[in-house]
Amino acid sequence: MRIQTERFGTFEVDDKDPIHFPQGMIGFPSEKQFVLLRHRDDSAIGWLQSTTNPALAFPVVSIDALAVAYPTIAATPAAGQKGEEVDPHAVMAVLCASAGQPATVNLLAPIVVNVRSRKGAQILLEGTTFSTNEPFVLRNLPPVAASAPQAQPNP
Repeated sequence: MRIQTERFGTFEVDDKDPIHFPQGMIGFPSEKQFVLLRHRDDSAIGWLQSTTNPALAFPVVSIDALAVAYPTIAATPAAGQKGEEVDPHAVMAVLCASAGQPATVNLLAPIVVNVRSRKGAQILLEGTTFSTNEPFVLRNLPPVAASAPQAQPNP
């Protein structure tokens, strides 16, 4: 599948890569298909890029990477899960980084994606103190395993 974007240019993705949002995104009910783009596979930050609207891309961050105690989100209603076995799911928050302002994340309306079915939804959490404008702070991640020692310059 070929995707044209304003931010990232034109690129190809596998037909299995798009994430389907049957209800669209909050404020964008007609936008129902996105792909997750990351600069590195292990990056906690990425972009949800619309496959049909070249101008629409949401910066997102994995909830697991944030330095905040966040409630467990049930995948069943959010990402179209049916049956007793719950498929693995990813939870992301939309990131806002306006020029000259500290970055924030929307923790009131997380995006939940069923990893197997590739169906997602942006949901509103009820009864929470989180807002759409929470400080963006990454938790301290364990260091990556050390690579081979670097050669030291000769004096």
